[in-house]
Amino acid sequence: MMYDDSKISWIFRVLLWCGLLFTCTVNGKAHVKIDLTDTDDFSDLTHFGDAIADKRIVYLDELTHGEHEVFALKSRLVKYLHQHHDFDALILESGLFDVNEMDKASRNTKDKRITNMAAGNIFFSYAKDPAFLDLMDYIDSQLITHNPLALSGFDGRLSGEFSLTRFVRQLEKQVKSIPVSDSLLAEWPIFSKQLQATLSRNFVSLNEMQIKQHIQTGYDYMDALNGADKAHEFDSPSYYARLLEGVIRLFEVHYSVRRFDEHDLVMANNIHWLLQNIYKNQKVIIWGHYVHVNRQGYLDSRSNNVTTALDKAYGQESYIVNFAAMSGEYREFRDGTIKKIPPINDQHLAYTFNDTFSDVPQAIFIQPKQFTTAKQHGLLLSGHEYIPASSIPVNLWRNHFDGVFLLNKVSASN
Repeated sequence: MMYDDSKISWIFRVLLWCGLLFTCTVNGKAHVKIDLTDTDDFSDLTHFGDAIADKRIVYLDELTHGEHEVFALKSRLVKYLHQHHDFDALILESGLFDVNEMDKASRNTKDKRITNMAAGNIFFSYAKDPAFLDLMDYIDSQLITHNPLALSGFDGRLSGEFSLTRFVRQLEKQVKSIPVSDSLLAEWPIFSKQLQATLSRNFVSLNEMQIKQHIQTGYDYMDALNGADKAHEFDSPSYYARLLEGVIRLFEVHYSVRRFDEHDLVMANNIHWLLQNIYKNQKVIIWGHYVHVNRQGYLDSRSNNVTTALDKAYGQESYIVNFAAMSGEYREFRDGTIKKIPPINDQHLAYTFNDTFSDVPQAIFIQPKQFTTAKQHGLLLSGHEYIPASSIPVNLWRNHFDGVFLLNKVSASN
């Protein structure tokens, strides 16, 4: 069932006028307290819905990959955007191949559910968190409706079980089904063996000539796959060219031919391919880490991150949402340790709201236009992994994202 968002907006404003919605007031402006999990009533998200307006692309970031309540709120927003703003697809920071294999299985086989396939195939920081798995259950449940929510991945760093066991074999079928020179086809046995080693992260010592040869062969195969494709859809030659670029980039980064941050260029190419072919003229939600989906990345000297690389083609159609906690803990995804979020002080914009929340986890949605004084412009927003040096002055807010959900407290994800 679809809903009339204008009607929801009208009801919301009546409730707000009557004082029936729980709000906090800062600088004379009312900020609605946002529930993190309620999917029966989305009226507290009306301000957010007004902010995204008619944007085709909504990016949802996360500062750490490890905050359960952030996952919960993002999951709720995905459901809201799907039900009330006609968004068609969720594009997730996880392997393009693995997510597509899961999506195909769930659509074509009755007893295959995304939730059950997530562990080992979806990025591990998400795959065991109950809030994220609840979203996967939602996507599964929508398959039998007239308005299913599609699911794709955008990461080229393939590492899931499907990638390890299926990718090279399926790529070989593609290569042998298209026109390829005999000399290039002769490279396949050695080339495919190195591809499998790259997927397994089983890197061995190679000399400079071997490294260059593997990379060149990879790009030759990509050219052949792209040149042979007429359909540009999942499981077509150009789709496998996209996948191959990600694996070759893994190889290039490991052997110091390219920098680590240049994985973002592959991610951006994957999203562009999806937007141009699979989700053409459709509305999509892109879920990923802050370093990939804010407008500037976080390093001083680097290539374009995902959002920056896509800005020329899609910037006017996009709205970028940031999520930041005021207190609590998060799980460090690299080693699994639990870390405290640094305490905020009166130099932080969030400090303005410090005493306005109840004890339960909640959020508020804020936008730059609400903070216009010189004093407010000097306050700070949290940046990458809450590192103090990555903090963002309010007057530079729009250089990174459009709107912010501030959460009063978070706990470490599973």
